[in-house]
Amino acid sequence: MITIDQVEPAIRNLPEDLQMQALQYIESLCSKGQNPERRFSFDWIGELEDEEPTLSTVDIQHKIHTLKV
Repeated sequence: MITIDQVEPAIRNLPEDLQMQALQYIESLCSKGQNPERRFSFDWIGELEDEEPTLSTVDIQHKIHTLKV
């Protein structure tokens, strides 16, 4: 495992503009690690029930997807 003691000198030896890039990259990595796991959304359920009652739930989901795009 890499430690801060190994990373810090490498960053200090970079030119200032590259230090900023390194910091931005580290911050982006941190934000990726904090994103909650994506889950399937059921917010489409019931959206087209009244309009087209013969459609299956899968058909309704596909139709709603095309409407949102």
